[in-house]
Amino acid sequence: MSATRLLGAAVAVPLLLLGIIPTASAEPDSSEDPAPVQRLSLTTPSGQATDAGRSGLDDAAEQDGAQGAENEAEGQADQDGAEEAGKAEGAEGAGGTGGTAEQAGAGSGPTIRTIADTEVHDQDDLVAEAAILTDPLEVNAFVVAGFTWSGELPQGAQIYLRMREQGSWSPWYPAETADGSDEATSGTAEIITGGADAVQASVVSDADALPADLHLELVPAQPEGAQELDPASLPTVEAEPTEITEVTGASIGSQAQPLPLAELPDWATARTAPAQPADQAPAGQAPVVTTAAQTGAGSAPSGVATGLPVKTWANGLPVGVTTRAEWGANEANMSWSPSYVSASHVVVHHTAGGNSYTAAQSPSIVRGIYHYHAVTLGWGDIGYNFLIDKYGQVFEGRSGSTRAGAGQMVIGGHARGANTGTMGLSMMGDYSNVTPSSTQIDAVGKMAGWFLGRAGVSNASGSASFTIRTTDKYQAGTTLSLPRIIGHRDVGATACPGARGYASLGTIRSIAQNQLQGASRWVNSGGKWYYQDAKGNKATGWISHSGSWYYLGSDGAMVTGWAKVGGSWYYLSSSGAMVTGWAKVGGSWYYLASSGAMVTGWAKVGGTWYHLGSSGAMTTGWLKVGGSWYYLSSSGAMVTGWAKVGGTWYHFGSSGAMTTGWLKDGGSWYYLSSSGAMVTGTVSIGGVRHSFNSSGVWTGQVAQAAQARQAAQTAQASQVRDGWTQEGNNMVLRKNGAVVETQALRPIMSGPTASRATVINKMVSVYASSGRSYPSGVMGRGGAPTPTAFFTMVYDEAVAEGVSPELLFAQVVKETGWLQFTGDVKASQFNFGGIGATGGGVAGHSFKDVRTGLRAQVQHLRAYGDAKASAATLKNPVVDPRFSYVRKGSARHIQHLGIQENPSGGGWAASRHYGIELVQFMTRHFG
Repeated sequence: MSATRLLGAAVAVPLLLLGIIPTASAEPDSSEDPAPVQRLSLTTPSGQATDAGRSGLDDAAEQDGAQGAENEAEGQADQDGAEEAGKAEGAEGAGGTGGTAEQAGAGSGPTIRTIADTEVHDQDDLVAEAAILTDPLEVNAFVVAGFTWSGELPQGAQIYLRMREQGSWSPWYPAETADGSDEATSGTAEIITGGADAVQASVVSDADALPADLHLELVPAQPEGAQELDPASLPTVEAEPTEITEVTGASIGSQAQPLPLAELPDWATARTAPAQPADQAPAGQAPVVTTAAQTGAGSAPSGVATGLPVKTWANGLPVGVTTRAEWGANEANMSWSPSYVSASHVVVHHTAGGNSYTAAQSPSIVRGIYHYHAVTLGWGDIGYNFLIDKYGQVFEGRSGSTRAGAGQMVIGGHARGANTGTMGLSMMGDYSNVTPSSTQIDAVGKMAGWFLGRAGVSNASGSASFTIRTTDKYQAGTTLSLPRIIGHRDVGATACPGARGYASLGTIRSIAQNQLQGASRWVNSGGKWYYQDAKGNKATGWISHSGSWYYLGSDGAMVTGWAKVGGSWYYLSSSGAMVTGWAKVGGSWYYLASSGAMVTGWAKVGGTWYHLGSSGAMTTGWLKVGGSWYYLSSSGAMVTGWAKVGGTWYHFGSSGAMTTGWLKDGGSWYYLSSSGAMVTGTVSIGGVRHSFNSSGVWTGQVAQAAQARQAAQTAQASQVRDGWTQEGNNMVLRKNGAVVETQALRPIMSGPTASRATVINKMVSVYASSGRSYPSGVMGRGGAPTPTAFFTMVYDEAVAEGVSPELLFAQVVKETGWLQFTGDVKASQFNFGGIGATGGGVAGHSFKDVRTGLRAQVQHLRAYGDAKASAATLKNPVVDPRFSYVRKGSARHIQHLGIQENPSGGGWAASRHYGIELVQFMTRHFG
């Protein structure tokens, strides 16, 4: 059968029916907490496929067997024909068509197997020829992937990987053998991603010629340690068929031609915005910029990155380079000592993988590459001297690269046999079929020109002799005449830097030549920075440099701080770069639009409304605009819904305007005074006295309330209703007038019924007796791989806040269906109380791990059960996103968690007898 049906339908449909596949993929976690490198074993030390490595093939075999004898015979005939064609092709290749005699004698290293060599053109071919094929597996988020093995990679074996990024599957990427270190490496080059959470791997090879101890390595943004993955605990996910990224052969071709001049940035003539000279703000309006990261004070509005990148311009660098310290290199992983040699050639690379990363993710990817090179592959440091992302950001790679003297470079690990005497520049992204951005090419060209100029080279497009040490392409000691700027494929058996990247070398050489000839550059004179061309002419006004905008005064000096240009205020950082987005200046937050102009008035940022005063400073607290009152939280976010301010409850409509007068919310009526304050007790409104309970819920007119109580007492005296009713401090169930069950009101805030060990063991026992299977895979990723670990967290989190641990256990079981998660909330959300889930497909809130989800649920319970609960009285910081919305103490007893049984009309759930059923469960199992 076809691979399309195998992977797109035959696998996906049964999994959907079983409820294994999530209905939507979550965006990769943006937090960068330390996490282990994930390792998945694909072959044994003897080179046999593991269960994980065979899982995709086993599915294929099962599906093929279901097609009937006729289809099976046809499939076998097609396979036999493909095998015969493969054998014939292999025989032809063995006849010496694979390269020159010099190349054939280069040593035992592997050669690149391209798509054309293996005739793997699409996913159908890949599945048909695979000896290893995993299921599509959900994993924890990672930014760099690669493969390692023991010994040598068998001749002709080709490894592929595809990844799921933000819900979409990437193409299949061929994983090339790492060709960076001068020592032989049993691993592939890095494959980068802007954040992936699922993978599928394949190896096209003879089944009896697989690499030994093959592992898939997944490196997170902040790698710390390693974790061997248990494939049985990894969820299998849906994966539609995707194309295969094509690579080209690895031979030196004719010199690459420049890209069209229209794609070249023009540095000879600076781009200008309004030419009006910078008007410096008055002293009181131009404070020095201070980020939250620097001061430790204050908090940024939601989603704001407060740190400004630290760059170096050491040794006359033509662009600012982000230092190792700034991108977060863990120097404890560096086991390689820098060594400097004479160097006058540049090798341009690319990284395999995706191009969908953001500028903010680039430092994380560089950290991932560093860990993969230094630790996973054992090189002791990152291989490239510098890395350049598609936004033109340049990152210091190999330690010591920025400190190299003129005409020298620290020996890298980027091009085996050609590391000595070269500088390695890696363009972050796959440029096999995509052209690098003009900003990226510009930065690469300038870095190359800077390096060559310091080495005394006058022609960036010229060539010079170079001696190869040892590669898979040339014999050791071979001397070649190589262009000053080359692609990795020119010295190694690789497709790097990709067909489109290689085609950009001519443009890179042109930019490098401009740099050599003294193109415009930054010059420091008298403590001020100027931007001058080769003749010393100073630029003024706005200029764009290395992806950032700068403003130069009428004297050409770079401006920092506040500047008023053309009627708008701008903020220039201490490096001179124009700031966009949120910036904290002198203790106040400001928002700068994408144009850099300071915003005033209302602004919607990331889906949240903020207000910026006439000075641009973000507003917090009460604000009156257009006759209406609004309230802005401490983060600046406009408040909607219920909010407690200064001990008083207020309500704000969907527009943010404060509500006054009558309000119907959640089936109950409330009254907000002219000041917006929610009323309680007895209040005269329009000459009529109305009664409101302590939660603000209207209970009726005073006279009507008295009549209702009298009528109820009369009815109770004459007849007894069936069903549950509250009588004093008890809940009573009657049938045909007779009492059949009585429950004492049970407080939420109460201690455990027995010792810690006894209660936890009882929880584990009760769960086991249910017959349900514990979801160890997803819970393990959340920190609770076993029932004992999970229920220990249940006990500890509840007791920490004074909440009954037996109640938390009962509610978790009730809300999740014994942790089977058959409703709108999914297990991966770690939301065990349905917080924020309102039905109709609304999944509610998600939490980062098991403990955080349980902690939020406990805090929500305490909010109902404790009238004095507040952020200050909680044992732990608030993680319940709806903590502030609960009227504290509005359901002090468990039975009142059910809205229909709660005298105040509040509660956790609207279902009838919700709290009563929780108490029944607790009594049945814990007494």
